[in-house]
Amino acid sequence: MKKIFSNKIICPLTAIVCTLLWGTAYPLIKLAYADMNIATVPDKLLFAGLRFFIAGIMVLIVCPFMKKNPFQIEKSRVPKILIYSLLLTVFHYTLNYIGVANASATKTSVLSSFSAFLGVLLAPVFFKSEKLTFKKIAGCVVGALGVVIVNLSFLSGSFTFLGEGFVLLATICSAAGSLYGKVAAKGKIFEVTAWQLFVGGLIMSVVALMFSASIGFTLKGIFELLFLAFVSAASFSLWTTLLVYNDAGKIMIYNLLIPVFGSMWSFIILGEKDILSPLYIISLALITLGIVLVNMKEKKVAKN
Repeated sequence: MKKIFSNKIICPLTAIVCTLLWGTAYPLIKLAYADMNIATVPDKLLFAGLRFFIAGIMVLIVCPFMKKNPFQIEKSRVPKILIYSLLLTVFHYTLNYIGVANASATKTSVLSSFSAFLGVLLAPVFFKSEKLTFKKIAGCVVGALGVVIVNLSFLSGSFTFLGEGFVLLATICSAAGSLYGKVAAKGKIFEVTAWQLFVGGLIMSVVALMFSASIGFTLKGIFELLFLAFVSAASFSLWTTLLVYNDAGKIMIYNLLIPVFGSMWSFIILGEKDILSPLYIISLALITLGIVLVNMKEKKVAKN
C-alpha cells in the first residue's frame, strides 16, 4: 500500500480527489440545513455528529472487505484514538461551527485554509524526517496569497474571539489532529479512521442533544446526510493513508484546494459566485503554484 500511495502520480491525484470531495460539503450542508430546518448551533453540531457517526459505521462495514478487523485494536492505541478523535473531529468542528455562526463566510474560508500552512510549518517540529525549506515557505506564502486574493473582503471588518478567534482555534485543532493522526493511525489506518469518526460523531451528537438540538428529518435531507457521511468516510480514510505514507506537510498543503472546490461546487449546485471570474482563476493558479513549490524536491548538494 505504501508503494501505491507514495507514488508521484497517485499521491497528488488522491489528495486532489479528497479535497474535491470535501468541497462538496459547502453547498450540500447549506441544502441540508434548509431541507431539515437546521438553524441553531446545537442543531448544526447534531447534524455534524450524525454525519461523522454514520461515516465511522461506513468505514467499520468496509474494513472486513479489506481484510481489516477494527475490533482488534491494541489497548495502548485506545488513548491515541480518543485524542485523535477529539482534536480532528470534536474540537475542530465544534469550534468551527460556533465560529462560523459569529463570522463572515469569507473570513471563515480564508482562516480555515491556514491549517494547510500550519501543517507545512509544524511537521518538521514533530517529524525529524521532514525539513522546512525555502521552497516550502515560498509555497505557503504564494498559496496564502491565492486564498486571500479571491476573498479580498477578508482584509476589512473586525475580529471577535467567538467568531474569527474560534475559527482560528478550529484550524489549529485540524492541523494538530492531522499531524497526530499520522502517528496514531500507523499500521491500522482504516481501523483507527473508523473509530476516530465513530467516537467523535457520538460525542458531538450526545453534547448537541444535551443542549436540546433537534433536526426535522426529510427524505431529501437524509440522502444529503448519507452522502456527506460517505464523503467523510472516503476522504478521511484516503487522507490518513496519504499522511502515514508521505511527508505530512506535502500532503496538508492540498487543503488550500478545499475552499476553491467549495466555490466550484457552490457555483454548480447553488449557482453562487462566478468561478470564471479573473480573480478566481488567478487564485487557483497561485494555489497550484504554492502546492508545486511545497512538493518540489530539494537538490542535493554534492560533497567534496
